[in-house]
Amino acid sequence: MDDIAGLLHEYLLVAKSVEESEKELAREELKTTFESLQNLMLDEDIWKLFLDEQYDIADIKSRLNVKDDQERCQIFKFGMSCLITFTQANFTGPHPCEKVVNFLKQDMFKKQDFHKMLSYNNEEINCKTEFPQLLATAKIIFEWCIVNSIINIWWYWRALYLHQQILDELSPSLLSDADRLYKLLMSNFKIKATGRSFFEATKAALDIEIAQLYLLFRLVGKANGHIESAKKLMDLNYEYVGILGKRTRHQEKEIPQLALKVSLNETEAQKSGSSDENPHPMSCQCDGECEFEQKKQQTNTIDTFLTTDDAVLPKNLPLNDDVRLDHVALSKNVNENLVLSNISQKLMLTIVQQMLISKPADELQHEEILPFVESILAQKNTFCVRVVSLLLRCRAESKNRRTVERALRQCEEVLSAFRKDQPEAFDRFHDVFGSGLPAMWKVTIEYADLLLNIGLPKNALDLYLKLQLWEEVIVCYTLMNQRHKAAEVIAQQLEKKPTVKLLCLLGDATDDITCYEKAWELSKRRSHRAQRHWGNHLYAKKNYADCIPHFEKSVSINPLQANVWFRLGFAAHQTENWQVAATAYKRYTTLEPDGFEAWNNLAQAYLKIGNKRSAHQALSEALKCNYENWKVWENFLIVSSDISMYFDVIRAYHRMLDLKEKYINIHVLGELVCDVVDNSIDCEGLPAARFLQKTRELLGRVVSIHPGEGIMWDLYAKVAPTAALKAQRFQRAFKAYTRNVDWHKDPKQCNQVLYVCFELSEIALMPEIDASNTLLNSTKMILTCVFSALQSQAYAENKEAVDRLAITFDVLIRKMTNKDASK
Repeated sequence: MDDIAGLLHEYLLVAKSVEESEKELAREELKTTFESLQNLMLDEDIWKLFLDEQYDIADIKSRLNVKDDQERCQIFKFGMSCLITFTQANFTGPHPCEKVVNFLKQDMFKKQDFHKMLSYNNEEINCKTEFPQLLATAKIIFEWCIVNSIINIWWYWRALYLHQQILDELSPSLLSDADRLYKLLMSNFKIKATGRSFFEATKAALDIEIAQLYLLFRLVGKANGHIESAKKLMDLNYEYVGILGKRTRHQEKEIPQLALKVSLNETEAQKSGSSDENPHPMSCQCDGECEFEQKKQQTNTIDTFLTTDDAVLPKNLPLNDDVRLDHVALSKNVNENLVLSNISQKLMLTIVQQMLISKPADELQHEEILPFVESILAQKNTFCVRVVSLLLRCRAESKNRRTVERALRQCEEVLSAFRKDQPEAFDRFHDVFGSGLPAMWKVTIEYADLLLNIGLPKNALDLYLKLQLWEEVIVCYTLMNQRHKAAEVIAQQLEKKPTVKLLCLLGDATDDITCYEKAWELSKRRSHRAQRHWGNHLYAKKNYADCIPHFEKSVSINPLQANVWFRLGFAAHQTENWQVAATAYKRYTTLEPDGFEAWNNLAQAYLKIGNKRSAHQALSEALKCNYENWKVWENFLIVSSDISMYFDVIRAYHRMLDLKEKYINIHVLGELVCDVVDNSIDCEGLPAARFLQKTRELLGRVVSIHPGEGIMWDLYAKVAPTAALKAQRFQRAFKAYTRNVDWHKDPKQCNQVLYVCFELSEIALMPEIDASNTLLNSTKMILTCVFSALQSQAYAENKEAVDRLAITFDVLIRKMTNKDASK
């Protein structure tokens, strides 16, 4: 295998290890290489190879196969140049120079429909995408012009990331490509003849880029493995801590605030270099012993050489609020002297983006994310890291009236930074894939959304029209009471070029169902969008039975539509089609794991089809999303009881008492006590008696809240550790049952009282209970009282019990008489 370190350096994936004093010279060398690479994109001879074959993959592949190694390397670098220029034009700015723009607008590129070439599942790329020929060409090169398996896979992974970013909808085809690439990467990622520190730096950078693409597809589970791997490799640890601090200017007393404590364990990082253990999911496979660099040298990724000059980066604007401080003023700096490398900052950004997907969008999420963002902004940032950090804060602050103004100003500052000449393209490109930088037009969309949020629909409308976001245009015109204008604008666009998307939006604007039919036919019956809009139209009219087939067709074409799965589940729920509802909600929760309502509805669907274990799991996930909802806790309690999950029964009942202090569920407690006392087998195949002490504690809490409930004392007595304590609790039960003077007039209450009498008598007649024990006298008095009360009643259902109790009473009297005789 080739020297992978040299190849990764040659193809701009890592930098050489240099001494600190040589870093500036190394940066200049990298910049020169980068700039010469950019100019390679203007090579007409290489363009001719693709244009002459009209982008036919089979023909291009044949021509690439006959090229020698040097020619393939040149073509591959041409592909890198295309991707760099595409990224500059659509993601990072500044706009390419006039020479490049004029070249890419030549007539020779107009013969191919590159927008269609990059479209998937009848979904076109965003109309604001510039120079799509660059991405289309780069993808073909990275896939078929083989120079090295790792180099090809890594650059193709980046191309997939950009491709998904420019699509308005998630593409199952791109996800399938990503999964295929990942399997190849797993089998090919090998480091030979190089040091382990090189492996760690390289793999951490790759882990972050892998996680970013999977987060685009909202696949949190797959992304988490690589986030954790990168954390281990970099020895990055963090924890939330409580620190006294102030939030407002006039606050006198400090109160506890949530802060993030970040630590980098360098000693452990060095130790791990000599370990033979490799973190999942990819491993270092070295030939012989790993060679370590000199202490004065360090393994560098490209981002080590990117500028962090604040003068050329977007400014972190102050809040300028009369009440609230710019950030929480903590009494102690928990991250004093902390210096985070650029790759550590990108990892933290990836963690934040993972949290945004996996956690409920509530105030707690906001409080958990801001310490991450503030910690990153407190460091020296590169362009992409600064932009993404500021945008994350903008999104968080857009929901608060005191901070929304800064969010608007900050968004303007970021948009302005894209257009500036500094920092240079070299300082912007390399962080795109590890930071989650959105396309420039997506930032403009966020800015328009902010304008709409603060009550400026006319200003937002101008931007939406410019971006051709017709759905948002309809919203703005509706808010301005001019919905008819939305239909006029869309109709004008349809005259220019009929598309599935425009026909669907015209249907939304006019409520004309024939528009959806035309869109479906125009797509040759392959558009998930047409079926989705058609189903949404029927769903809005509450025609749930009719909308289900349309939603099912839509998700069969594109299963990555979370909102469609949810609506399909709800429609099936309303029509009591429980199997379809369960399937739909299950698929929704894989895409949106923080959906509290979906988990709860999924549990209900499982219960309806008799799958209680799955319902229990679904409710458990729902509680992670909403811990304070007592209705979900009650459902969780009942289902846990049904499947004999005693630990969760006890936990859920305690939580119900926290949320609703007077809560009582006799059925659940009765089953719990019976199973624990009888030592039944629980759902794990273990004896229930191990929960005896926990059951006692729960019932002790319940009777303290409900001291007048006889049934509670009854259950509490059954788990008593001693006979004496058991008798005391049955006596309390008797007192509670008979506190109503007319208890004997109710047959049900009579049965309860008779049961307590039998239990007390049984205890009193136990051999270990001495005849002189006061329990005998108290039991005698209770039985006498009961006989006296029941003399006036003649319930047929109680007669047999009363007769047996009379016999027991005689036995009790004889035991007491024997005591007197013995005296």
